[in-house]
Amino acid sequence: MNPTNNPWNFVPHQHQGPHQESEDAHTRSPKNHNGAFKAEGILTFMGAPYCPPEREEIRKMGAKICFLGAPWDQGTIVRTGTSSGPHGIRQASTQYFPYMFEYDVDLMSFFNVVDCGDIPIVPGNNALSQQYMCDYVTECLEGGAKVLLVGGDHSVPIPGARALSQHLSRHNPEGMMGYLHVDCHLDAAVDWAGIEITNASGPTETFKLDNVSGKNMAHMGSRNGLNPKDWMDFWIDNDMPIIPMSEVVERGIEDCGRQILERAWNGTDAVYLSWDTDSIDCSTMPGTSCPESFGIKGREAIAFAKLAGEYGVDVIELAELAPVFDVSGISAKLACNLLYHYLGSRAATLRSRNEQP
Repeated sequence: MNPTNNPWNFVPHQHQGPHQESEDAHTRSPKNHNGAFKAEGILTFMGAPYCPPEREEIRKMGAKICFLGAPWDQGTIVRTGTSSGPHGIRQASTQYFPYMFEYDVDLMSFFNVVDCGDIPIVPGNNALSQQYMCDYVTECLEGGAKVLLVGGDHSVPIPGARALSQHLSRHNPEGMMGYLHVDCHLDAAVDWAGIEITNASGPTETFKLDNVSGKNMAHMGSRNGLNPKDWMDFWIDNDMPIIPMSEVVERGIEDCGRQILERAWNGTDAVYLSWDTDSIDCSTMPGTSCPESFGIKGREAIAFAKLAGEYGVDVIELAELAPVFDVSGISAKLACNLLYHYLGSRAATLRSRNEQP
């Protein structure tokens, strides 16, 4: 195939001209230049082609994975900086090939990955900004793709989960949706000083959705002192399991991860995974809005990403990445690798079943 006719080339769409790379630049070392490693060009996640966040355009491209940025930090109750999260992951992805040797798969061509850009944010208008988030996630889902939604503070799952809930209701009115919350914090504030759109309100807002039941919700990773009693009461009073970090250490990430994933998928037709980067230990994730010690280690985080890929989810959301607080760049690189390993594991699982994305 002529590479100019194939939108899923790794670097050529960024570097047009006589030194354009060959079509196999997904999986082979560069022949003509160092590509994204030295010149990021038009910055997209994984070097994937840009696609307008419109359902018809997504269908035309046959995309099965849409990367969508939510550069939003107007819902935070801690420090800002998460609006740079999507850019951080895109930039980190320039240091990797789409080919993952652990799974022997070219992620870009397997999923026809596209980058749908960033959701527009309206400064000072939280409700409208979150409606835009809901609308853009909806377009990706209606286009037939699963969504990599990158925040942004942890109020992003409020419109993200609403979009998946509404999408499911349109196509399967009797269907139920699971919701998983992986975080250092329980985030169960009904409101924060009267404000409901906060990064501490995702689970409580999701619980209000008509097709969500507490029997398909679970939390993992909480620790330390920013977890007031009323947050704990929300989970316990609604019979939803809390797996604190101390239990993850005792039982292991795989045992705990499978427990929550199986709970989310038990009798449901769609699952939303909300993953706050502060669930990861501050030693490997300093670039987050509320870094804490005694968290998930880097290896454990990758292991959970692989588990999530095995089970599959409709929306995987990474929240609160704040590269501005990490001059080393390791936080963005780890966050990027979580998405790569999730996709690699998902591809391997589908391939083992002779299924397509």
